[in-house]
Formats: sequence, structure tokens, C-alpha cells
Amino acid sequence: MCARGLLQLKNIRLRNTLSALNVLRTRDMLSRVELARELNCPGTAITRITRELIAKGILKPAGLLESNGGRPRERIELVADWKKAIGIELSPHRITGILTDLKGHIIVREEIFLGEQLGIEEFIHSLELVAKRLLSVCEEEKLLGIGIATFGPFSGESGILGNVAACPALDYFNIRKFFENNFALTPQITDATYARALHEIWFNHAPAQSSFLLFDAGAGIGCATVFEGHIVFGKYSNVGELGHTVYKIDGELCACGKKGCLETLCSIGVIERKARTLKKSKKIKFSEVVKSYSSGKDEFNEIIEDSARWLGLAIANQINFLIPGKVILTGEMLLLGERFFKKVKESIDEFVFPAFRKEMSIDKSDSWGESAALGAASLLVRKVFEDTKFLV
Repeated sequence: MCARGLLQLKNIRLRNTLSALNVLRTRDMLSRVELARELNCPGTAITRITRELIAKGILKPAGLLESNGGRPRERIELVADWKKAIGIELSPHRITGILTDLKGHIIVREEIFLGEQLGIEEFIHSLELVAKRLLSVCEEEKLLGIGIATFGPFSGESGILGNVAACPALDYFNIRKFFENNFALTPQITDATYARALHEIWFNHAPAQSSFLLFDAGAGIGCATVFEGHIVFGKYSNVGELGHTVYKIDGELCACGKKGCLETLCSIGVIERKARTLKKSKKIKFSEVVKSYSSGKDEFNEIIEDSARWLGLAIANQINFLIPGKVILTGEMLLLGERFFKKVKESIDEFVFPAFRKEMSIDKSDSWGESAALGAASLLVRKVFEDTKFLV
């Protein structure tokens, strides 16, 4: 066989190996026969692939299946901690970091809550502390790298935050330079809402060809559009600033400089401001509103239900425009619990075009508190299953 033919054969084997790894990533364990059936691949090829991956330590035997007669089949599974990745979410209220294995199991979680009047010094110190703690518990040879999920506009090429409306102290903070100077690591950086959508696709195993809208409601309001398993990515490394679409002309002034943005009608900040006005107290925090509302008290009902109605209207408008098969709601506002989620769904039902609602599901994201950090980590994890350099 000529050199070109040998190269093509090698490439086919590597692609088959990646396919086998991706099946085992989403399943607990399989026998070689089951894996061959799943991939529509000859049993001899699967035997060779699994033998090589076991030798590399990526797969391991996982016991025998019960036999109905004949030789029991050996099961195999992915060694989830063969490699690990760090994911860190940056938000105006907190920095959340996780160390995860290849299946998205959180090994270590670190979180620091930030002060209300956040300055650049506090932010940098907190970020450095979270990163140091996570790096200290991961074996250097197993670390794939660090992924960052950030709020606010930023340059995907330079890693520099832009004009951060929610936190002006962080304007033009260079995330990439910070990690290169302090840890000699170049991070993978993405938008937090994009990262949450990645979490749904990569670790929550959304169907490969699924289409859905993900709404991230917290300090801001983001929206990610997923079409046939791919996230629609904007020019400036963001998936879109739904929170800065205008819903009330000549409404309240937004931190971005415009009036009547969605974030002035439904966000953590507006709920806190309205609660403080209602109670005539400058000390009330969102956590106190959550505690009261979640316990069934009615003192903040009007504020929260007004926010839910505006959020539901915004979601309905996006549904009417994009017609997804599924909507996923995520973000810190989910702390308000099932009552809030129900009110948002009621608002969606009120404003959505009826024909589009019939076969569309509306769900909450699981583990939303870590989903952005996990999505950021998946930027590194997915390379094991997509890049053949780990196989040679």
C-alpha cells in the first residue's frame, strides 16, 4: 500500500477511536459487542481500539455482564479522571470555579462572593485565590487547561473585557494576560451564556441535532441560540445581549446608557432596588428576597411577578421569531424557586404565538450554579474527544 493509502487508513482508525470515546463518554459502560453495534463497526476493529485505549489508560475493564450461556462479555468504561480541566465563571456577584473530570463530575468547587461596590483589587485577589486553590489540587500532568466564562462584552482574540455595564471597575481588564502573568497558562475564554449552552450540549448530553433557546437570567439577561446542535456565535465572541434590547421606550436608565432595557425590568439588580424602595432600606439583598419569596411570603410578590412577566414576554418574543423545539431557563434568578418559574411560563403562554407553543417544552437547567464553569471547562475537555493528538 502506498504512503497516502496508509495515511488514510490511519486517519480512519483515529476517527473510529474518537467515535468510540464519544459513545463511552455519554454511557456508563458497554461491552465490546454493544460498542460495535452502536458504531456499526466490525468487532475486530473495536477490539483493537479498546485494547489500545486501555493500554493508554483512557479506558478500563468494568466487570463482566451476566451470561445467559456462553462466555461472559467484559464491559469497558471511560477513565473519567484520565484528564481534568478547570472552569471558572466570572460574574458581578461571585467567582465560581470547579475542577472537573472528562464526564463533568465536579471534583472540587470553589466560590467567592464579591462585595456590592466591587473594585478591581478585590476582583483580582478573589480570582487569583480561586485559581490557586483549584490548581493546587490537580496533578499537573492531568490538567488540560483553564476555561473562563465571563459576563460583559469582550474580545475573543485578545481576551480583554470591554465596557462592562454591570461592573465599570472591570472595564478593559485583560483576562488572558492575568493568567499568563500569574500562572503561565493561556486560558480559553468564552461568554457565560455561551458556556451554559455548552454545558447543556456537552455534559447534559442534549441530542446531537437538537435546537433550543437557552435564557440566562441573573445580573443580566443572555440568550443562546442552538441550532442542530451548534451554538450561533456573534461577531464579538458573545451569543447576544438580550438584556440590552429596549422594552420600554423612555423607561429607566440602564447601566449601558440606554433607557428601558430589559435588564431595567427583570434582573437581580432591579429586584434588589425595588425591594429596598419598598422596605425603605438600603441593606436588603437579593438573597433576602429569595428567602422570603421561597418561603411563601407575599411581601415581594408584586416585584417578582412583574419581573417574571417581563422575562416571559422577552422569551415569547424570541420564540415567535426563532421557533425552537425547546426552551431552557438558567441563571441566578432561578434561586426564586418554582413559584417564579411557574410565573415565567404563564407569561410565555400569554404572549407566545399559540401554534409555536404546542410541541415546545420549557425546562429549568440542572446545576445552573456551576453550569457556566462546567461549560468553560468543556472547552478543554472536548479536545480529548475531538483532537487525535491525545491518541498518538
